[in-house]
This record gives sequence, C-alpha cells and structure tokens, in this order.
Amino acid sequence: MLGTAATPFALTPLGPFRWQASLDVMANFGPIARHWRDDPDTIRLAFPLDGTFEPVAVALRWDGSQLVGEVAGTTDVNAVARQVARIFSLDSDGSRYEEVGRRDPEVGKLMIALPGLRPVCFTSPYECAAWGIISQRISMRQAAAIQSRLVAENGTRLEVAGGEARAFPSPERLAAVDSVAGLPAVKVERLHAVAAAALAGTLDAERLRALGPLDGPTSVRTISGIGPFWASGVYLRGAGITDEFPDEPLAIAALGALHGVGERPDQATLTRLTDAFRPYRMWVCFLLRVAAGRGVIPGIAGREMAIRRGSRESGTPR
Repeated sequence: MLGTAATPFALTPLGPFRWQASLDVMANFGPIARHWRDDPDTIRLAFPLDGTFEPVAVALRWDGSQLVGEVAGTTDVNAVARQVARIFSLDSDGSRYEEVGRRDPEVGKLMIALPGLRPVCFTSPYECAAWGIISQRISMRQAAAIQSRLVAENGTRLEVAGGEARAFPSPERLAAVDSVAGLPAVKVERLHAVAAAALAGTLDAERLRALGPLDGPTSVRTISGIGPFWASGVYLRGAGITDEFPDEPLAIAALGALHGVGERPDQATLTRLTDAFRPYRMWVCFLLRVAAGRGVIPGIAGREMAIRRGSRESGTPR
C-alpha cells in the first residue's frame, strides 16, 4: 500500500455546479463506478497521474462552496488537482452556461430538471483508451467486471483519508500483463498497444486538446484496436473537451425530439441548433444524454440501442 499522508487542495466552481449531480453520474458510469461508494461524506479516487503515471489517490468532499481534496501518493498536489478538475469539468469557466438555456429554452428546461450537471469524464485519456479496448462488443457490466479484475490484480492500492482506493495499472505494469480472466488474448495485445501509446505521449490530455477536434482523434486512431468511435471518446471524454458536439446518435436524437425535427435531423439543422450551445457544446451533449437516459425527454428513454442501431443502418456516421 502506498501513501497514507494526505495534502489538501480546493476547487471552486465557476458557474452552476452540483456535486450530487456528479456523484449520481459517477455511481452509474461503468468506467469509473468502481471508485464510487455509498458514503455521503467522502469519495475516494485513485488513478495514474498525468505525465508521470505514478499512482495517486484523492479523497473528495463537498464543503458547500468548494470541492475539497486530500491527496496521497505524490507531492505534486497541483497536478492531482488539475486532473480532478478535468474529471469533473471544473477546469472550465461555466459562468456563461446558463445563457445557453436562455438561447434555447428547451435545453433550459433540461438544465432546470438536472441542475448543476456537468460532464463526468474518464480519469485520463489513457484509462479511456483502455476501457475502449476492454468494452468492445460486450456489455458495460461485463466490461466493468473485467476492469475490476485487472485493477485488483495489477493496480496499486493506496490509502487516503482513512480509506483505501486502488489505481489503474501504470502503462509499464499494463504492458507486462499476460492475461486477464474474461479478456481475449487479442484484447490483451491491444491493451499493450494502449500502454505503449501512453508512454509515447500519444494519450497526453494537453497534447490532445492542442491538436483539436480533427487531429486529436486521428492521432488516437493510430493505436491498434481503437476505431473512430473510441478515438472520439478518448478525445472528448478522456481529455475533457468543453466545446464540441460529436456525432453521438443518442444526443442527436434527444435534441431532435426536443425540437420536433426528428431523431436524425439533417446536418444543416443540427448545426443551426448546436451553434446556440457554444462555447459549451459538449456540456449540452452530455446533458442531453443524461436527460434521455433518465426519461426527461419523452420517447427516448430505453431506446438507446435501437437509436444507435438505426443510425448505423441508415448509413449515418453517428
């Protein structure tokens, strides 16, 4: 076990933010749900730190105006704080976010229904790429179970704020993994490719952000086993992008249903609608997905797979 000493930091959101909304997402978001515990006071995360990949742990609690974190496993508290801010979309100024709801009253209604919701991201592009490999062609529940085994057998156990957390394996450790129960050999080989890409800097969050919406995902597609869908996911939800609206069928269908333009609006209509969401297009995309999944948008809940299947069958690359 590593690190029992803890050093604090605090993050103050700019604009609307509700910690409970993040926890609700976290509890049901398979890739990071293993970090969630039914503890009203403290959530413990553990992950490889950006850049160095040293295993770190952080205990998070909401004090009414700030997200307070205690860090163990590293002396670089600022680096941990930056990564936590990205995970919970606190690294962006949301003070103008409510203007989007005024420009689009239908989206404004969703903001009222799901107050303070911001995207909850993967802990890093590295872990996002690994999840993309693990989860291919299986259910999220199956993928989460395999990920948990991988972490239990190869991750680093840390202690922070009187509790334990286990970090995902570093790229060096992942590259040495020979097998994981339930994971085909080809996926193990592809995880090795993810590890190599991480060590080469391909999955660095700031690098991906700097490359932008075209070159960022394209660079991720050089990793064996990562196709267009997960290349986009690594860029958007791994690097924590704020202002892109992806070709995501569920969000598009939800947006179309809200505005009565059908579940697969044409590109001109889609562009017209989503331009009103700048500079928070990804935040609205996330809001639409969560609202659809929770039945806030009539006619969409429970039809996620059918919507995605229909998009593929129509030839629409969403």
